[in-house]
Amino acid sequence: MGAFVDGKVVDLNSAYELYLKEVEGRDYPERVASAIIPPSMIGFLQGGIDSFKIANKILRFLEEKRDPDLVGLDGERIFLEKEQIKLCAPVPKPGKVYCMAVNYYDHVTERIKDLEKRRAEIERLKSLNIDVPIIFQKPPSLVCGPDAPIIKPRNSNKVDYECELAVVIGKKGKYIPKERAYEHIAGYTIFIDVSFRDQGFPEDVEFDMYKRDINWTKGKGMDNAAPMGPCIVTKDEIPNPYDPPLRLVTRVNGQERQNNDTSWMIISIPRIIEYLSNGTTLEPGDVIATGTVAGVAGSWPDGFLKIGDLVECEIQPIGVLKHKVIGD
Repeated sequence: MGAFVDGKVVDLNSAYELYLKEVEGRDYPERVASAIIPPSMIGFLQGGIDSFKIANKILRFLEEKRDPDLVGLDGERIFLEKEQIKLCAPVPKPGKVYCMAVNYYDHVTERIKDLEKRRAEIERLKSLNIDVPIIFQKPPSLVCGPDAPIIKPRNSNKVDYECELAVVIGKKGKYIPKERAYEHIAGYTIFIDVSFRDQGFPEDVEFDMYKRDINWTKGKGMDNAAPMGPCIVTKDEIPNPYDPPLRLVTRVNGQERQNNDTSWMIISIPRIIEYLSNGTTLEPGDVIATGTVAGVAGSWPDGFLKIGDLVECEIQPIGVLKHKVIGD
């Protein structure tokens, strides 16, 4: 686990070992550091506010030293260039991955081409005060980092992208009221809900229920279908994702496909957390993808992903996720 500082990545675990030895004169600094600032993200999140406070103390310690060539107790580099590392997903193995379906007004109405009819439908939907999200889960094993490819499997010719703002849970909770939901958030990251539209709606199966219902598990759940990253921006830097609203942008081979912001979200993050925690314990490291904006592949001529495509999903100030599409 590291921290982005001035374009470099700080090895926080090694830096804390050095701090404990130099500043506090502690015996067994490696053991203390591994307990409080462990090298794994979930372990760090489980440490809660205490781990965050110490991480900030470490960064102040490094700023005072002003030594870009600083090394740890075993001679390892504290500051790493991006070229020296491979970024994994910020939470490589979440306990749970929840995804919100059709949670933006522009996305749920993007098949309506007449602008007046589309505006009318959006107003009708707003009048319903929709309060229950449509939810599916992705197996945590599908999560992959910024350097991993999006895979076009042999059985799908309708591979789609969905740029999503994802919430990373930082505090354990159950029956969380929406008024206290932000207390349970560690921060935010980018999540791409890779979808396989011809598997979610298996048109080749002659059974009416299949044509009317959605096979969420298959249509959303093949290998590498949950890219995440490039980092977690902590909630002190994004205290309110709606003010100012965060903008979700997707480009495929440089062509802009999606561009809208969180003000169009139907069910807000606090209500989503309240709903999910009603009977289910949310744990540090759980991830909630909050839905996507209009501009998915079906809205574009020949818009589904092909081998060789470059997909870029951007939400600032979090960053950009870039993924090449490869064959299976």
